[in-house]
Amino acid sequence: MRSYGGIGATTVVLLTLAGAVAAAPAWERQVGMKSMADSARIIGDLFSGRRAYSQTEFRAAAESIRTRAGKRLVDDFGGGHQPDSKADAEMISSSSEEFGRLARDLETYAAALSSAADRNPKELGPDTRMGGRLLGSPFGRKADADRDAASMPPEHAYHLMLQTCTSCHARFRMP
Repeated sequence: MRSYGGIGATTVVLLTLAGAVAAAPAWERQVGMKSMADSARIIGDLFSGRRAYSQTEFRAAAESIRTRAGKRLVDDFGGGHQPDSKADAEMISSSSEEFGRLARDLETYAAALSSAADRNPKELGPDTRMGGRLLGSPFGRKADADRDAASMPPEHAYHLMLQTCTSCHARFRMP
């Protein structure tokens, strides 16, 4: 085995691999964000009728978001600043409770949508649509994902999920 100033070839390979692994999270996060955005578009298309309803597709899109949200999202963004990332690592670190709440809310709304798919095998009927009672309006109480997601119409959960994404990007993403 050839030695490089006291460092064995195996060590050099391991250090090289460690550097490659450390750079991967920003790329992986970008793939995850794109996947969630694509899934949200699918759900929106299913609600709007631009896409024929499929229970399997609706559930898969909701689950794609749910599995990337919550603790996984917090863990994915907990590694500090990376030069190829638009995440504001300093803001995420200093406001970790808020970031965690948004990540959990995203997971909760996506889980509510997944459950809605289970309850709606053939179509997104009238009971899945937003009606007259909207939580979070200026004249009503603020929506609480843990308290309200399971009881609200799935279309409302979808819109609150999108608002959660927008809030998180506005607060924790660099321009």
